Amino acid sequence: MQTIAMNDDAVRIGIGYSLLSAVTYGLNPVFAKFGYASGLDGIEILHARFLFALLVLAVACPLIERGFYKFPTSVLKGAVLIALLVLVPLNLLYVYALKDIPASMMSLITYIYPLIVLVLNVLIFRRKATSRQIFSIALILVGCACIFSDAFTAQISGFSLCLGFLSMVMYAVYLLSLQAVSARASMLQLTFLTVLIATAALSLVHNPLAVLEFTTDQLGVTFAYGLISTALSTFFLSKAIQTIGATEAGIFCSFEPIFTISFAALLLAEHIPFFRAAGMVFLVFGIVVPNLKIFLQSINKQIRG
Repeated sequence: MQTIAMNDDAVRIGIGYSLLSAVTYGLNPVFAKFGYASGLDGIEILHARFLFALLVLAVACPLIERGFYKFPTSVLKGAVLIALLVLVPLNLLYVYALKDIPASMMSLITYIYPLIVLVLNVLIFRRKATSRQIFSIALILVGCACIFSDAFTAQISGFSLCLGFLSMVMYAVYLLSLQAVSARASMLQLTFLTVLIATAALSLVHNPLAVLEFTTDQLGVTFAYGLISTALSTFFLSKAIQTIGATEAGIFCSFEPIFTISFAALLLAEHIPFFRAAGMVFLVFGIVVPNLKIFLQSINKQIRG
Protein backbone atom coordinates (compact mmCIF):
# COMPACT_ATOMS: atom_id res chain seq x y z
CA MET A 1 0.00 0.00 0.00
CA GLN A 2 1.32 3.40 -0.96
CA THR A 3 1.94 5.80 1.91
CA ILE A 4 0.95 9.40 1.38
CA ALA A 5 2.95 11.95 3.36
CA MET A 6 0.57 14.53 4.83
CA ASN A 7 0.33 17.48 7.15
CA ASP A 8 -2.70 19.23 8.63
CA ASP A 9 -3.12 21.43 5.54
CA ALA A 10 -2.96 18.44 3.20
CA VAL A 11 -5.63 16.64 5.23
CA ARG A 12 -7.94 19.66 5.08
CA ILE A 13 -7.35 20.03 1.33
CA GLY A 14 -7.99 16.31 0.76
CA ILE A 15 -11.21 16.43 2.76
CA GLY A 16 -12.24 19.50 0.78
CA TYR A 17 -11.67 17.70 -2.53
CA SER A 18 -13.66 14.70 -1.24
CA LEU A 19 -16.60 16.88 -0.26
CA LEU A 20 -16.48 18.72 -3.61
CA SER A 21 -16.62 15.35 -5.35
CA ALA A 22 -19.64 14.43 -3.22
CA VAL A 23 -21.35 17.74 -4.03
CA THR A 24 -20.74 17.57 -7.79
CA TYR A 25 -21.71 13.90 -8.10
CA GLY A 26 -24.64 14.52 -5.76
CA LEU A 27 -26.16 16.62 -8.56
CA ASN A 28 -26.21 13.55 -10.84
CA PRO A 29 -29.89 12.57 -10.37
CA VAL A 30 -30.93 16.22 -10.29
CA PHE A 31 -29.47 16.85 -13.76
CA ALA A 32 -31.21 13.71 -15.05
CA LYS A 33 -34.52 15.03 -13.73
CA PHE A 34 -33.87 18.40 -15.41
CA GLY A 35 -33.13 16.50 -18.63
CA TYR A 36 -36.49 14.74 -18.50
CA ALA A 37 -38.21 18.04 -17.68
CA SER A 38 -36.63 19.61 -20.79
CA GLY A 39 -38.27 16.95 -22.99
CA LEU A 40 -35.35 14.56 -23.50
CA ASP A 41 -35.51 10.76 -23.33
CA GLY A 42 -33.21 8.67 -21.15
CA ILE A 43 -30.73 7.65 -23.85
CA GLU A 44 -30.62 11.24 -25.15
CA ILE A 45 -29.72 12.50 -21.68
CA LEU A 46 -27.05 9.85 -21.15
CA HIS A 47 -25.50 10.10 -24.62
CA ALA A 48 -25.27 13.91 -24.51
CA ARG A 49 -23.84 13.77 -20.98
CA PHE A 50 -21.08 11.41 -22.10
CA LEU A 51 -20.37 13.43 -25.26
CA PHE A 52 -19.87 16.65 -23.32
CA ALA A 53 -17.92 14.93 -20.54
CA LEU A 54 -15.64 13.32 -23.14
CA LEU A 55 -14.99 16.71 -24.77
CA VAL A 56 -14.11 18.34 -21.43
CA LEU A 57 -11.90 15.44 -20.33
CA ALA A 58 -10.08 15.29 -23.69
CA VAL A 59 -9.16 18.97 -23.47
CA ALA A 60 -8.56 19.39 -19.73
CA CYS A 61 -6.89 16.14 -18.64
CA PRO A 62 -3.64 16.55 -20.64
CA LEU A 63 -3.24 19.97 -18.97
CA ILE A 64 -3.73 18.42 -15.52
CA GLU A 65 -1.79 15.18 -15.87
CA ARG A 66 1.54 14.80 -17.68
CA GLY A 67 1.66 11.89 -20.13
CA PHE A 68 -2.12 11.53 -19.93
CA TYR A 69 -2.52 9.88 -23.32
CA LYS A 70 0.05 7.13 -22.59
CA PHE A 71 -2.28 4.23 -21.82
CA PRO A 72 -0.86 0.79 -20.95
CA THR A 73 -2.29 -1.98 -23.15
CA SER A 74 -3.61 -3.86 -20.13
CA VAL A 75 -5.55 -0.77 -19.06
CA LEU A 76 -7.09 -0.41 -22.52
CA LYS A 77 -8.36 -3.97 -22.38
CA GLY A 78 -9.78 -3.45 -18.89
CA ALA A 79 -11.42 -0.17 -19.91
CA VAL A 80 -13.19 -1.85 -22.85
CA LEU A 81 -14.66 -4.53 -20.58
CA ILE A 82 -15.68 -2.04 -17.88
CA ALA A 83 -17.26 0.37 -20.36
CA LEU A 84 -19.23 -2.19 -22.38
CA LEU A 85 -20.20 -4.67 -19.67
CA VAL A 86 -20.63 -2.33 -16.70
CA LEU A 87 -20.66 1.42 -17.37
CA VAL A 88 -23.19 1.46 -20.24
CA PRO A 89 -25.78 -0.86 -18.62
CA LEU A 90 -25.23 0.81 -15.23
CA ASN A 91 -26.01 4.28 -16.54
CA LEU A 92 -28.92 3.17 -18.73
CA LEU A 93 -30.53 1.45 -15.76
CA TYR A 94 -29.84 4.50 -13.59
CA VAL A 95 -31.22 7.15 -15.95
CA TYR A 96 -34.36 5.18 -16.81
CA ALA A 97 -35.03 4.40 -13.15
CA LEU A 98 -34.92 8.15 -12.50
CA LYS A 99 -37.84 8.66 -14.87
CA ASP A 100 -40.17 7.56 -12.04
CA ILE A 101 -38.05 7.41 -8.87
CA PRO A 102 -37.49 10.71 -7.02
CA ALA A 103 -33.88 11.96 -7.16
CA SER A 104 -33.52 11.85 -3.37
CA MET A 105 -34.73 8.23 -3.18
CA MET A 106 -32.50 7.14 -6.09
CA SER A 107 -29.43 8.49 -4.31
CA LEU A 108 -30.26 6.39 -1.25
CA ILE A 109 -30.83 3.26 -3.35
CA THR A 110 -27.39 3.76 -4.94
CA TYR A 111 -25.74 4.00 -1.52
CA ILE A 112 -26.83 0.51 -0.54
CA TYR A 113 -23.85 -0.61 -2.67
CA PRO A 114 -21.49 -1.36 0.30
CA LEU A 115 -23.76 -4.28 1.14
CA ILE A 116 -23.30 -5.70 -2.38
CA VAL A 117 -19.54 -5.03 -2.31
CA LEU A 118 -19.22 -6.95 0.97
CA VAL A 119 -21.28 -9.89 -0.32
CA LEU A 120 -19.21 -10.06 -3.52
CA ASN A 121 -15.96 -9.87 -1.55
CA VAL A 122 -17.09 -12.72 0.74
CA LEU A 123 -18.54 -14.98 -1.98
CA ILE A 124 -16.12 -14.34 -4.85
CA PHE A 125 -12.87 -13.20 -3.22
CA ARG A 126 -13.33 -15.33 -0.06
CA ARG A 127 -12.62 -12.42 2.28
CA LYS A 128 -13.86 -12.73 5.86
CA ALA A 129 -16.23 -10.02 7.10
CA THR A 130 -14.97 -8.14 10.17
CA SER A 131 -17.13 -7.12 13.13
CA ARG A 132 -16.85 -3.51 11.99
CA GLN A 133 -18.16 -4.44 8.52
CA ILE A 134 -21.03 -6.44 10.04
CA PHE A 135 -22.01 -3.41 12.15
CA SER A 136 -21.87 -1.26 9.03
CA ILE A 137 -24.09 -3.67 7.10
CA ALA A 138 -26.60 -3.78 9.99
CA LEU A 139 -27.00 0.01 9.79
CA ILE A 140 -27.30 -0.15 5.98
CA LEU A 141 -30.00 -2.83 6.26
CA VAL A 142 -32.01 -0.60 8.60
CA GLY A 143 -31.57 2.15 6.02
CA CYS A 144 -32.84 -0.28 3.33
CA ALA A 145 -35.96 -0.98 5.40
CA CYS A 146 -36.63 2.76 5.60
CA ILE A 147 -36.16 3.15 1.83
CA PHE A 148 -38.49 0.22 1.03
CA SER A 149 -41.11 1.64 3.36
CA ASP A 150 -40.78 5.04 1.70
CA ALA A 151 -40.98 3.48 -1.79
CA PHE A 152 -44.20 1.62 -0.99
CA THR A 153 -45.71 4.73 0.58
CA ALA A 154 -44.79 6.77 -2.52
CA GLN A 155 -46.29 4.00 -4.72
CA ILE A 156 -43.17 3.66 -6.88
CA SER A 157 -43.68 0.95 -9.52
CA GLY A 158 -41.96 -2.37 -9.00
CA PHE A 159 -40.37 -2.11 -12.45
CA SER A 160 -38.72 1.25 -11.65
CA LEU A 161 -37.49 -0.07 -8.30
CA CYS A 162 -35.99 -3.10 -10.06
CA LEU A 163 -34.15 -0.78 -12.45
CA GLY A 164 -32.90 1.28 -9.52
CA PHE A 165 -31.66 -1.69 -7.53
CA LEU A 166 -30.08 -3.32 -10.59
CA SER A 167 -28.20 -0.06 -11.24
CA MET A 168 -26.98 -0.14 -7.63
CA VAL A 169 -25.70 -3.69 -8.09
CA MET A 170 -23.95 -2.62 -11.29
CA TYR A 171 -22.45 0.35 -9.43
CA ALA A 172 -20.93 -2.04 -6.89
CA VAL A 173 -19.52 -4.15 -9.75
CA TYR A 174 -18.20 -0.94 -11.36
CA LEU A 175 -16.30 0.03 -8.19
CA LEU A 176 -14.80 -3.44 -7.86
CA SER A 177 -13.81 -3.37 -11.55
CA LEU A 178 -12.10 0.01 -11.17
CA GLN A 179 -10.29 -1.32 -8.12
CA ALA A 180 -8.93 -4.19 -10.19
CA VAL A 181 -7.30 -1.92 -12.82
CA SER A 182 -6.69 1.32 -10.87
CA ALA A 183 -3.12 0.33 -9.96
CA ARG A 184 -2.12 0.56 -13.65
CA ALA A 185 -3.70 3.94 -14.52
CA SER A 186 -4.92 7.13 -12.90
CA MET A 187 -8.56 7.80 -12.11
CA LEU A 188 -8.69 10.45 -14.84
CA GLN A 189 -7.28 8.06 -17.44
CA LEU A 190 -9.74 5.32 -16.51
CA THR A 191 -12.67 7.73 -16.58
CA PHE A 192 -11.64 9.13 -19.97
CA LEU A 193 -11.17 5.69 -21.53
CA THR A 194 -14.39 4.21 -20.18
CA VAL A 195 -16.42 7.30 -21.14
CA LEU A 196 -14.81 7.27 -24.62
CA ILE A 197 -15.69 3.62 -25.21
CA ALA A 198 -19.17 3.99 -23.67
CA THR A 199 -19.87 7.02 -25.89
CA ALA A 200 -18.75 5.10 -28.97
CA ALA A 201 -21.00 2.18 -28.00
CA LEU A 202 -24.01 4.44 -27.49
CA SER A 203 -23.30 6.08 -30.86
CA LEU A 204 -24.00 2.72 -32.52
CA VAL A 205 -27.62 2.81 -31.32
CA HIS A 206 -28.22 6.57 -31.04
CA ASN A 207 -27.09 9.27 -33.45
CA PRO A 208 -24.55 11.57 -31.70
CA LEU A 209 -25.44 14.38 -34.14
CA ALA A 210 -28.91 14.52 -32.56
CA VAL A 211 -27.37 16.86 -29.98
CA LEU A 212 -27.22 19.54 -32.70
CA GLU A 213 -31.01 19.64 -32.65
CA PHE A 214 -31.24 20.22 -28.89
CA THR A 215 -32.85 23.37 -27.56
CA THR A 216 -30.80 25.84 -25.53
CA ASP A 217 -32.22 24.42 -22.28
CA GLN A 218 -31.42 20.84 -23.32
CA LEU A 219 -27.86 21.78 -24.28
CA GLY A 220 -27.38 23.64 -21.01
CA VAL A 221 -28.64 20.77 -18.87
CA THR A 222 -26.67 18.03 -20.63
CA PHE A 223 -23.47 20.09 -20.83
CA ALA A 224 -23.70 20.88 -17.10
CA TYR A 225 -24.40 17.18 -16.46
CA GLY A 226 -21.25 16.13 -18.31
CA LEU A 227 -19.09 18.91 -16.90
CA ILE A 228 -20.16 18.88 -13.25
CA SER A 229 -21.31 15.34 -12.44
CA THR A 230 -18.75 13.54 -14.63
CA ALA A 231 -15.62 15.57 -15.40
CA LEU A 232 -15.42 17.75 -12.26
CA SER A 233 -16.55 15.03 -9.84
CA THR A 234 -13.86 12.69 -11.22
CA PHE A 235 -11.21 15.42 -11.03
CA PHE A 236 -12.06 16.20 -7.39
CA LEU A 237 -12.11 12.50 -6.48
CA SER A 238 -8.74 11.97 -8.19
CA LYS A 239 -7.20 14.88 -6.28
CA ALA A 240 -8.69 13.64 -3.00
CA ILE A 241 -7.23 10.16 -3.52
CA GLN A 242 -3.82 11.64 -4.38
CA THR A 243 -3.91 13.80 -1.24
CA ILE A 244 -5.31 11.56 1.52
CA GLY A 245 -5.78 8.10 -0.05
CA ALA A 246 -8.72 6.17 -1.53
CA THR A 247 -10.20 4.80 1.71
CA GLU A 248 -10.06 8.14 3.48
CA ALA A 249 -11.48 10.02 0.49
CA GLY A 250 -14.31 7.49 0.21
CA ILE A 251 -15.48 8.23 3.74
CA PHE A 252 -16.15 11.89 2.98
CA CYS A 253 -17.52 11.17 -0.50
CA SER A 254 -20.14 9.09 1.32
CA PHE A 255 -21.86 12.30 2.39
CA GLU A 256 -23.16 12.52 -1.18
CA PRO A 257 -26.76 11.43 -0.29
CA ILE A 258 -27.02 14.38 2.08
CA PHE A 259 -26.14 16.77 -0.73
CA THR A 260 -28.45 15.03 -3.22
CA ILE A 261 -31.41 15.17 -0.86
CA SER A 262 -30.70 18.84 -0.18
CA PHE A 263 -30.47 19.62 -3.91
CA ALA A 264 -33.64 17.61 -4.62
CA ALA A 265 -35.55 19.60 -2.02
CA LEU A 266 -34.16 22.99 -3.09
CA LEU A 267 -33.94 22.61 -6.89
CA LEU A 268 -36.67 20.07 -7.65
CA ALA A 269 -39.03 20.96 -4.79
CA GLU A 270 -39.17 17.28 -3.77
CA HIS A 271 -40.91 16.51 -0.51
CA ILE A 272 -38.57 14.53 1.76
CA PRO A 273 -40.69 12.28 4.01
CA PHE A 274 -39.54 10.96 7.39
CA PHE A 275 -38.56 7.46 6.22
CA ARG A 276 -36.42 8.86 3.38
CA ALA A 277 -34.56 11.15 5.78
CA ALA A 278 -34.17 8.30 8.28
CA GLY A 279 -32.83 6.03 5.53
CA MET A 280 -30.26 8.70 4.64
CA VAL A 281 -29.07 8.90 8.26
CA PHE A 282 -28.67 5.14 8.64
CA LEU A 283 -26.90 4.76 5.28
CA VAL A 284 -24.43 7.57 5.92
CA PHE A 285 -23.75 6.34 9.45
CA GLY A 286 -23.38 2.80 8.15
CA ILE A 287 -20.63 3.90 5.77
CA VAL A 288 -18.88 6.60 7.79
CA VAL A 289 -18.99 5.56 11.46
CA PRO A 290 -17.32 2.11 11.15
CA ASN A 291 -14.50 3.65 9.11
CA LEU A 292 -14.00 6.88 11.03
CA LYS A 293 -11.66 5.40 13.65
CA ILE A 294 -9.50 3.84 10.93
CA PHE A 295 -9.41 7.17 9.09
CA LEU A 296 -8.33 9.13 12.19
CA GLN A 297 -5.65 6.56 13.05
CA SER A 298 -4.35 6.56 9.47
CA ILE A 299 -4.24 10.35 9.27
CA ASN A 300 -2.48 10.73 12.65
CA LYS A 301 0.06 8.06 11.75
CA GLN A 302 0.89 9.63 8.39
CA ILE A 303 1.12 13.15 9.80
CA ARG A 304 3.46 12.02 12.60
CA GLY A 305 5.41 9.73 10.30
